[in-house]
Amino acid sequence: MAKKKHNHKYNLIKAKRTYSVAQLAETLRIHPRTVQGWIRQGLPIIGKDGNSYLMLGEDIKQFLRDRRQKQKRPLKTGEFYCAKCRQPRKSLPNRLEVIITDKRLGKTSRQAFIKGNCEVCYTSLTLFSSDKKAQEWQEKTLPLTEHKEVLLGNENSSYNIDTERL
Repeated sequence: MAKKKHNHKYNLIKAKRTYSVAQLAETLRIHPRTVQGWIRQGLPIIGKDGNSYLMLGEDIKQFLRDRRQKQKRPLKTGEFYCAKCRQPRKSLPNRLEVIITDKRLGKTSRQAFIKGNCEVCYTSLTLFSSDKKAQEWQEKTLPLTEHKEVLLGNENSSYNIDTERL
């Protein structure tokens, strides 16, 4: 079973405030044992208030930022991030496809979706990108096929047929 990904809301933590384990857990809506685990992993504490540790808000924010940064996986040209494998993976070469939309990204680029299938687990992969990035992939001799049709509607769909019968 894959681990559940948590995106902690840093803006709920005030930088110049001190937090106890219970207060931090309540603020981030997590279990106090999670905070205790973070302390064991290196979350800096500034003191003890009775039986509870005290932590500075800025230290908590920095700890969570560093922790998130360690989990990032940079992608090279031709790689996707496979959510099932939780690793950067290449796609099966015969399954690569690029879909370029009419949406603009900045002044010169257009939005593109590069799609493929993981070479290990065959999961569907999608990379949000630009048409320039897709060209870069083509130059690296990756066989991308361009998908130009966009499904806007189908007159032969069952919904349209049922409404005509009424």
